[in-house]
Parts: sequence; structure tokens; C-alpha cells
Amino acid sequence: MHEKQKHLYVGVDLHKQHHVAVIINCWQEKLGELKFENKSAAFSTFLLNIDKLMEEGLIPVFGLEDVGGY
Repeated sequence: MHEKQKHLYVGVDLHKQHHVAVIINCWQEKLGELKFENKSAAFSTFLLNIDKLMEEGLIPVFGLEDVGGY
């Protein structure tokens, strides 16, 4: 298995009130989209939802939008 296939890619678009995450595989196929509040209590639920999308042996990689405006 190629190294890129071992990861689940999560791109997070950051906003003041909420965040939106898009999850893709190495073939750029969209596996899901999650919207969650910008509160510390929402992050654990967000990570649990990511965990549900993961197949055995995959490692999540997170990319965050630059927050230079905030």
C-alpha cells in the first residue's frame, strides 16, 4: 500500500461561530462533511465523528485554514 493511502485527509475551514471540515481519501473522493461549533466542548464530538469515518489502519491528517483575519 502506498504511503498516501494510509491517511484520511481532513481539511478544516475555520469561522468565528462554527467550523466546517471536509474529509477525503488519497484519490480526492469526498467521504464526508462535518459542521461543528467553535466551542471547546464541540471538538471531542468532532474527533469522534472523524473516528467513525476511518477504516482500520488509517491515520488522520488535519489541515487548517489560515486564521490571519482573526
